[in-house]
Amino acid sequence: MPHAEEFQQVTDGLYFWQAYDPSVRVELSCCARRTARGLVFIDPIPLASEALAELCDIAAPAAIILTNGNHARAAENYRQRFSIPLFAHAAAVAELGLTVDEEIADSEIVLDEFTVITLRGAAPGEIALHAGGALHVGDALIHLTPHGFTLLPEKYCTDARELRGSLEKLLRFPFEVLTFAHGLPLVAQARPRLVELLA
Repeated sequence: MPHAEEFQQVTDGLYFWQAYDPSVRVELSCCARRTARGLVFIDPIPLASEALAELCDIAAPAAIILTNGNHARAAENYRQRFSIPLFAHAAAVAELGLTVDEEIADSEIVLDEFTVITLRGAAPGEIALHAGGALHVGDALIHLTPHGFTLLPEKYCTDARELRGSLEKLLRFPFEVLTFAHGLPLVAQARPRLVELLA
């Protein structure tokens, strides 16, 4: 799996990195959020050692959350390296091929900060996470060149119509920032952009 050389700060306490994976011909993106418990990695991909050490100086690693069954990525490496637990939805476990430390469910509040939102119709065990003014999605939404900000292409969905309906649940939450497992974050006006996309 490719690794990123550096990370960027998106907002206070939110960090992002990505790398192009030629095997699937797409950018792999991920983020980490500083919480009261420490640093929480969401769908992590490998990060160069020096950059990872710099990130971990900001806050001690606390946990990993995966947003669907396709995102094992660097999770096992991070779990072993930092001795931290791995969280994922029960429906993602079979696809991940990993033992999950804690299975999470719709509407559950994880690690005191992240509200779990299940998104049926995308990948197995697809969830989004709401925390503060940010929403973290896996594959249900993408923000990639040349497509821009859009829905997961139908060929990758288990049920594209069901996914569109599921995404309406995200509008129950206030958010300004939106991060993706594929693509650059939206750092402002993310909720109005999603309203427009789903109209």
